[in-house]
Amino acid sequence: MVLSIDQPATRYSRRLVGTDVDQALTFFGGDYDFRSPKVRRTRPRAHWDFAGVGDERMSLRSSRFLVDLRTDSRTDGEFVIAWTRSGSSTLHHAGDDHALEVGVPVVLPFAEAFELHHHDIGMNIVQLDSGFVRSVIGEDDFTFDPLRRPTAEGLRTWQSVVRRHSSTWLDVEHQLGPAAQRTIAEDFATAALAAFPRRSRLGATISGTGPEHDRLRRALEFVHEHARQPIGTPEIAAAAGLSPRGLQQSLRRHLDQTPGELLRSVRLDGARDDLLGNDRDETSVADVARAWGFGHLGRFSATYRARFGELPSESLRAR
Repeated sequence: MVLSIDQPATRYSRRLVGTDVDQALTFFGGDYDFRSPKVRRTRPRAHWDFAGVGDERMSLRSSRFLVDLRTDSRTDGEFVIAWTRSGSSTLHHAGDDHALEVGVPVVLPFAEAFELHHHDIGMNIVQLDSGFVRSVIGEDDFTFDPLRRPTAEGLRTWQSVVRRHSSTWLDVEHQLGPAAQRTIAEDFATAALAAFPRRSRLGATISGTGPEHDRLRRALEFVHEHARQPIGTPEIAAAAGLSPRGLQQSLRRHLDQTPGELLRSVRLDGARDDLLGNDRDETSVADVARAWGFGHLGRFSATYRARFGELPSESLRAR
C-alpha cells in the first residue's frame, strides 16, 4: 500500500493503493460508514485505490474497489454526489432499488440508512459539507431529494463546474488562497443546488419503514416528478398503489394535508425555485405560473405571498 499526505493550508491530499481487502474495508468503512460488509472476490487478486483532495468545505474523490461488496451504509454531515465510471452499483433506499448509471451523478441519501451493492466499482465522488451548502442557500434544514436524476440542463451545469475546476483543485502543487478555495467550493455548491432536486419539507417529515410509509413516499415522489403536468388525486393515488380515499387518509394522517394541498405546495416550491434561479430579463411571473399549473395569475400571486411572505415579482427581482 502506498500513502501520501500533503496539507498546504487547509487543503489536504490522500492517495492509497492496495490489494488487501481488509485494509480496503477499514479505509472505506471509516469514510463511508460501512455496516456489516460482505465481500466476494471477483478475481484472483483484488485491487483497490483511492485519491482525494479536500478541505473543510468539500472534497473531490476517485476510487476503485474490484470486488463484489454488499453493505449497509449511512452518510451524515456531508452531501455526497456520486457517479460511476465503471462496474455496477445498486442502492436500496426507502423500499426501492436504484441502479446508478455510468456518468450520471446522484446525491446519496443524507442522514438515512441505505443498502449498497457494488460490483467491480469505479466511482467519482464530490463531498460537500452540509453546513456549508446550507449557508450558501440560507436554509438551516435544507437537504437534497436522494437518488434523483438531474435534469438535462442541471446535468450540463454540474458537468461544466466539474470540468472547470477539477484540474485546479486536484493539483496540490498549485497553491490556492483561501478566497480561491471558497470560490471553487461555492461554485460546486451552487451547481449542485441547480442540478439536483431538493427534498421538500413534506418529504423530510415522513419517517418509518412500513408499507404505508413507502406508499406515501411514492406518492410524494410522483408529485415532485409530475407537478408541472395536469395531475390530480386519481393519478397520485394510482402511482402510490392506493385508492383515492386511501391516499387522502394517509396524507391526512402523516402530513395533515389533502392531495390538492400537497400538489399546490410542491408547485409553489417549484415556482419559487424558478423565480429565484432565472434572470428577470429571460422570464416572467406569468411564464413561471403557467409552467407550474397556476392558471389565474392573481390567485397565484396571493397564494405565493401567503406562503413565502413576498410577491412572485419580488422573488424574481431578487435574482
